[in-house]
Amino acid sequence: MRLSTMLATTALCGALMTTTGIAGEITLYTWRQQELPLWQYINDNKLLGDTTVKAVQINSDDYDAKLRIALQSPGVDLFQGRAGAAWLSSFIDSGILKPTTTDLAAMAPGTLDAARGPDGQLYGVPFAVQMESILYNTKVFADNGIEVPKTLDELKAASEKLKAAGITPINFGARSGWWLNQVVGEAMTAGLVSDDVAAKLITGEACFTGPEFVSTLQAVKDWQDAGFINASAMADDYGAMRTSVAMGESAMMIDGIWSTGPTSPMYEIDPELKLGFFPVPGPNGKVYAFGDGTYLVNSTSPNAAEAQKVLDFTATKEFAELFVKEVGELPAFGGEYAVDNPLLKDVAAAIATNSAAPTPFFAYALNKGEPSYGTLVADGYQALLSGQLTPADFAKKIQDGLNSWNYVGAANCK
Repeated sequence: MRLSTMLATTALCGALMTTTGIAGEITLYTWRQQELPLWQYINDNKLLGDTTVKAVQINSDDYDAKLRIALQSPGVDLFQGRAGAAWLSSFIDSGILKPTTTDLAAMAPGTLDAARGPDGQLYGVPFAVQMESILYNTKVFADNGIEVPKTLDELKAASEKLKAAGITPINFGARSGWWLNQVVGEAMTAGLVSDDVAAKLITGEACFTGPEFVSTLQAVKDWQDAGFINASAMADDYGAMRTSVAMGESAMMIDGIWSTGPTSPMYEIDPELKLGFFPVPGPNGKVYAFGDGTYLVNSTSPNAAEAQKVLDFTATKEFAELFVKEVGELPAFGGEYAVDNPLLKDVAAAIATNSAAPTPFFAYALNKGEPSYGTLVADGYQALLSGQLTPADFAKKIQDGLNSWNYVGAANCK
């Protein structure tokens, strides 16, 4: 990804002049609270001519179920979809999604799989490049004389020091299953599993009962046994986790860089909060980066043609510039765009130089049957943290679940 160093305000001048000459109100369903100011800015400045976008935000934990209900009657014109063919497939099969006509030539190639269906066709516009890693409260680290850990032993030593000071070292919001499989599972894999083995897990050449993958589960269990994770992990959800870190009651969490954006609710708790990031410091020691979902047109909407024009706008440089400024995240746009935020520049550098190869969560080969990999990981982590499964049993549960529908590695991993 190429980034311009020019000031965002200068680069946005062209964006402020953009209009499409379309008219009407388009309804957009999203789980992303951080995007509400973006769409309000677009409306207020009439960047879509006479068209306005009414953004309806639904809590992430409830999003999939409520979206499916809303799609059963008129009212959803555009919606944001989670990345990957497994999530898109049911909407494609029901006729809600059609292959997109938007020109995606300017999008970063690595983000396009977020919009790719099981048939290989593209169904929407990727909206962001996200990074997952350990996020930490920089003040808590500084107040306790802790440097960023470079190894698991250093992370253990830092956690011991924090625990002795009455601070929870690593907070888990384990009641949120989506966070366990999409964030914890992927960040732990990026840190501890080699890129080669991660790729082979997807192709079925390596098994989930192998030592590298089991080490990711064992590390979490070891943290829990050592008292490094909040005792209330199974009662706490994603929001409670972020609140604890923002308040300085906890030092670290495994999370996406979206929590550092200007509209993050963490800043409502502490406006002076500063967050840093580092990879899970295991043998692979990488962050996890991915195209975080897509803007999608509901093809059954009576406003589908007008919604398509809004979708086309999301694939432009002008939109990318606004996305950086208003959302505080890296857009999926592949050309030059302005980034003035120092943390985002560091994130972009980490993605460019130290991001892991694809890891299992979004792999269609692991998620096209039931129970899917994502379901098995979410359920398994909750059982692990509840003391119902050992790491080895957790890994076997994943493997047996995938084998039950004859996934790509079933013959190799009996």
